[in-house]
Amino acid sequence: MLWTLFLLLWACTGGRAIAGLRATISPIFGEMRGKLGGNVFSRNKGGPYVRMHAIPTNPNSTRQQATRAWLATCAAQWKTVLGDTERGQWNEFAETHSVLNSLGQTIFLTGLDWFCKCNSRLLDAGGTPITEPTDLAVPEAPLTLGIAVASATTLTVTYTAALPADHFFVLWGSGPISAGQNPNFRQCRLIGYSPADQESPWTATMPWTLADGQDVKVYGAIMSAEGRVSAMLDARATYTAA
Repeated sequence: MLWTLFLLLWACTGGRAIAGLRATISPIFGEMRGKLGGNVFSRNKGGPYVRMHAIPTNPNSTRQQATRAWLATCAAQWKTVLGDTERGQWNEFAETHSVLNSLGQTIFLTGLDWFCKCNSRLLDAGGTPITEPTDLAVPEAPLTLGIAVASATTLTVTYTAALPADHFFVLWGSGPISAGQNPNFRQCRLIGYSPADQESPWTATMPWTLADGQDVKVYGAIMSAEGRVSAMLDARATYTAA
């Protein structure tokens, strides 16, 4: 019944956004992502699915607090540090640089979105924030990526690519998994950033502890001095306790 009602509303609006709906919508017979009424539309390995909406918990972890603080800092700098010229440059950049949303659709962010996106990453990595989008090219992806579990809490990360000046290696991980699990990137969380110009190998500390026989899957990429992130490679390894 809900789906029938949605199709009728979609047809009546000519495919335009419907007031009050917060779902990301693909064309008819496509997919939906997000919340619609009391339902949440998403996808997993079995395909598209819908579930009842549940209010998520807010653990307010140290990581969450830091991320919110960086975003707030960037939003404030947009108003107080940047002048009209710099804001105009970011807006012009945003008009000609698209990104993909969760459905793989091409969308355009605002200049403020791009400013916060790039600089929050740089603040997170300990880099130097930028005020102008002078060189926001996406860096080259690493050619290879490998990991070895050095201990229950650390990984030895190897990659083929000499990091350009002021570039970082970024790593995301699945947390402890069994041999039969194969999580995708959306199921991973940030492990951390290497120091700038880090040569391979790099020792990364995980935010969790592996038990004997457990696996970890990671995704790695290179981040530029302007906060742009390359395409990713993935790798996995098994922890064997000494």
